[in-house]
Amino acid sequence: MRLALSAAAVFCAMWSVQQANAQGLALPPGWYDWTGVYVGINVGYGASATTQSFSGVVAGGQVGANLQYQNLVFGVDVEGDWSSQQGSSGTPALTVQLPWLATARLRIGSAHDRIQYYATGGVAYTRFTADPGNGMGVSSTRTGWTAGIGQETAIQNVLLRFEVLYLQFLGSTETPPGAPIPVSVGRLSGYTARVGLSYKFGWPGN
Repeated sequence: MRLALSAAAVFCAMWSVQQANAQGLALPPGWYDWTGVYVGINVGYGASATTQSFSGVVAGGQVGANLQYQNLVFGVDVEGDWSSQQGSSGTPALTVQLPWLATARLRIGSAHDRIQYYATGGVAYTRFTADPGNGMGVSSTRTGWTAGIGQETAIQNVLLRFEVLYLQFLGSTETPPGAPIPVSVGRLSGYTARVGLSYKFGWPGN
């Protein structure tokens, strides 16, 4: 729900700006027009960035929208990924799993005809399970933030991207039912590197 509300707010703002774009914002002559909505898939690898140790494959899909003004491309991207990342963290030692990741991000890019370079950032969500080895683990959804950079190439309406994201999620201390001591899970942080393939559509009504 939080991810949907974050994405909806940004999409509404972009829709308002797109109406202004339809009234005359100019592109450089002969350049590719990045404006539109897109949907696609991605795959990559994620790993921890601190003393915690976890890593694994990530794969999923994305939906988003771009609005171009001259050589600047403003965008929003909503992404959900399955994750095989697992490892160890916390006190006492825990087996940690991150079964999925999701982000809602803003993007700003510099377009050079059919290639753009962009920076991105926004909110991030993950589900993690932490098991101290006695069968009394915890499982909860965590909120955090993400930021990164990427490069995207347009081949007609097909968009090919490569991006690297840094993600950080809040830690917690919880006492599972029947556990003699609290389970502490420190702040989780890591990187993901992904390639993605999307198909771009025009704005509705254009």
